[in-house]
Amino acid sequence: MAIIKLFGKKGFTYLLVSSLIIVVLLGIFFVSNQYKYQDQIESQSIRIRAMNDFVNNFNNDVHRATHTSAFRALISLEDNVASNGQYLPNITQAFEETFYNGTLNGTNIQLMQNSSFKDYILKVHSLAESLGMNVNATVTQITLTQPDPWSIDVHVYIVLNVSDVKNLASWYTTKDFITNIPIYNLRDPLYGVNTHNKIPNTIRQFNQTPLVSGTDTTNLKALINESYYLESSDAPSFLMRFEGKTDSSAQGIESIVNIQTISDQGIEVYSSRPKIDYVYFNNITVNKVCAVQNMPTDMNFVISVDRVNLYEISGLNYSVTPACP
Repeated sequence: MAIIKLFGKKGFTYLLVSSLIIVVLLGIFFVSNQYKYQDQIESQSIRIRAMNDFVNNFNNDVHRATHTSAFRALISLEDNVASNGQYLPNITQAFEETFYNGTLNGTNIQLMQNSSFKDYILKVHSLAESLGMNVNATVTQITLTQPDPWSIDVHVYIVLNVSDVKNLASWYTTKDFITNIPIYNLRDPLYGVNTHNKIPNTIRQFNQTPLVSGTDTTNLKALINESYYLESSDAPSFLMRFEGKTDSSAQGIESIVNIQTISDQGIEVYSSRPKIDYVYFNNITVNKVCAVQNMPTDMNFVISVDRVNLYEISGLNYSVTPACP
């Protein structure tokens, strides 16, 4: 009653209405701010998920890109040694340049156009920019290893830095991406150099076993006719062949040179040399096995003594040095 007397009925009504308006406005203000805060949190969550998806997709897709660039690089390097008739001084360095830049000794390679790993990284940067992200994928090192006779591993060391344009979140990681590349159907540089690119022998593993069954040499003859490859720890590996090396390797492979194919291309034939590819082409002196039972004389099947078990001829009759020519 004191308040009514002080303000009057009209003043009290005005005060009450004003207070209610203020309460309503404060409620609207706090509710609005709460929704804005929730919207902001949801927006940040969406951006973070998008960035996380981008990084995961990159981690998976980089192997596809590596395989494409690496396979084309190996073909390009084989083309180079075959056409020039010269081995590479360092396969890893040559591969790194061709794989990443699409060049060899600073010269552009047509097969690598728009297919180098550098092209892929640029595409990744462009895609990220269109999605509102800043991406810096820096390749710090590229190396080659050979885990087994029939494939190689390409190691691409990448520093990946991803951030949102609004600085909501960021990723930073350094990782060694390892991609396995089978060497099947790639060409042997040894044949390319030594046959003047006339006989591009592709890497094909011979899977028909046994090579010799009793005195049946059918599979052995098939191996020779098509110059298929066998695993051989006494022979150089695929990568070593790019450098013309003849050292033994745990990942070594070898084939038997088909001298009829050599002769058909007008290339001089050396009948007395063992026909193991790197031994034949490099005229390496070894103790020989010849005149093998049930092997046609026109095949001129001559191998080194230490390959008797590999080619499974221990149960057959044969001659050895010095009886062999």
